[in-house]
Amino acid sequence: MQQRHRVVNKSKRLGFFGRLLGLVILFGWASVANAASGIEMLHHFFQSTHTITARFSQEVANHDGQIVKKASGNLWISRPGQFRWDYSGANGQTIVSNGSKVWLYEPALQQVTVQPLGKALGSTPAALIAGNDDLSQRFDISDLGSKNQLHWLLLRPKNGQDQGFTSLRLGFNRAGILQEMRMEDAFQQETVLHFTHIEINHAIPAKEFQFSAPAGVDVLSQ
Repeated sequence: MQQRHRVVNKSKRLGFFGRLLGLVILFGWASVANAASGIEMLHHFFQSTHTITARFSQEVANHDGQIVKKASGNLWISRPGQFRWDYSGANGQTIVSNGSKVWLYEPALQQVTVQPLGKALGSTPAALIAGNDDLSQRFDISDLGSKNQLHWLLLRPKNGQDQGFTSLRLGFNRAGILQEMRMEDAFQQETVLHFTHIEINHAIPAKEFQFSAPAGVDVLSQ
């Protein structure tokens, strides 16, 4: 059965795509054990972190703090710009970037959305982390100190909400590894990502960042 190709331009899908991918690439770990501050841990990422593999769990809470969605899976990241997030379960998704294109595969809907990496992300933090830019050019960064055995940083977009979120908190453990992310959007929803089984700078097979749409699915190009 042949793939069915369609061209779409849906702002809602693009917004979801950008926000989710912003999370994907913002996920960067520093591996310095004795950094004096969270900001130093963040800066160290650009110098020392090239690949990342991990397991993740994700929760989304509404403005009342009620958990409305849970998910988990595995991820692979290779700078610059390559990543793969596999969400497990019956409603799982796969998000893959080879550094130039991004595929969002939704098996339950039998469709794949594909678009250029730059178009998907625009000026979001994802594009910054994938490269070598200084985050302070786009974000106001505050060191929040330690809480619950993690050292926290607060990032606020300098251009308001055009990054897909209004604030992002990064929690580093004592080894300088990013263990938790908390993103709040304009609707006061909070997305929390917790990372375990983290491996830094290990070789990742190139096939993890390639994607071929299964036969019979709709391929939506944006």
